[in-house]
Amino acid sequence: MMRIAFTMINCNRRDGSARAVNEVAERLARRGHDVHLFARKVDDLDLELIHWHKVPGPDWPEVADFWSYYQAVNRRLRNHDFDIVHSIGPNTLRANVVTIQNIQPAKMRILERHASGEKISPLRRLTRRFYLRATSAAEKKLYTRKPAPVFLPVSRGVEAELRQYYAVGNAQVRIVPNAADTTVFHPLSAPERTAWRNANGFREEDFIAIFSGGEWARKGLDLAVRALGYIRQPEIKLFVAGDDPDLERYQTMAVEAGVGNRVVFGGFRRDIATAMAASDIFLFPSHYEAFSLATLEAAACGLPVIATKINGTEDFIQPRMNGEFITHDPAQIAETLSSLVANRSAVQLMGGNARRLVEQHYTWDHVTSMTEEAYKSFLA
Repeated sequence: MMRIAFTMINCNRRDGSARAVNEVAERLARRGHDVHLFARKVDDLDLELIHWHKVPGPDWPEVADFWSYYQAVNRRLRNHDFDIVHSIGPNTLRANVVTIQNIQPAKMRILERHASGEKISPLRRLTRRFYLRATSAAEKKLYTRKPAPVFLPVSRGVEAELRQYYAVGNAQVRIVPNAADTTVFHPLSAPERTAWRNANGFREEDFIAIFSGGEWARKGLDLAVRALGYIRQPEIKLFVAGDDPDLERYQTMAVEAGVGNRVVFGGFRRDIATAMAASDIFLFPSHYEAFSLATLEAAACGLPVIATKINGTEDFIQPRMNGEFITHDPAQIAETLSSLVANRSAVQLMGGNARRLVEQHYTWDHVTSMTEEAYKSFLA
């Protein structure tokens, strides 16, 4: 049995990196380990299995939230004797294992590139800049520390960014990917699929490309909308699951592209697993990710993943087997969608392959075992 401490500011199953903590921490506790969590807030976590050490402090602005948590946890961990201190990103300088969802300087570069396309207040823009600078400083201090922690990047791309921005030398680096809950995200029966479509204004013959997430500028929703404008088949529809402050601009974009009646803005979805499984493909022309959970969850629902070649998708997609790569060119995206709608039987085969790949390599049980092996390697 190991004594394990996780450090994550807010733990829930809504946010990608926080969800990974909940899923893995619970499974480690069920395997007999003594699991502790240092967090500000906890939601949807079995606290009969896990010892929660509440870390009070301000939750806004983000920079104060992070910095006050960081200082408090560094102090608190001095008084505990854990075999493993597992941080999600640079949440504590005392970590000996670090899951890396993204590298802050790399993310900053992408955010700056797309800043003009975001509708956020000057105050929000300013506080985000301070937050990114603070987390980048903490990241550099931890990732270049000697002795180095064990690094667990979630994809090959994140590992490359880690090595690009930090001299980690011969530190242990093991890729431990994100995963999907295959009991929640799974294919639907034909009647269930039809029922969701009817309830949401779609016909059985419609070909639904689903897009999921916020931060639409970074995730390339404009490319998906403009691509639809190149396609004349009226049965191809785009369902957007998620929210963004710039909703009106995207609605206007769809109207101007002549597809206002073919782009459905579905908002935040509590039925996201059903919405995915009732669709035909997952469309994701994102500019930057670490390893999108939505990608794996859509695949678990039996959808081919049609995405740009970025962190995570380049590890998962096998062209013509379980999805296709697209570029940041709306015309090329449109050509790909048109070829898929013309061969729906192939789409179904690719979706089945995508589901099987998740079952084989991207379940939370598998990720927990990989994490456990990383702990044992460190302790050895």
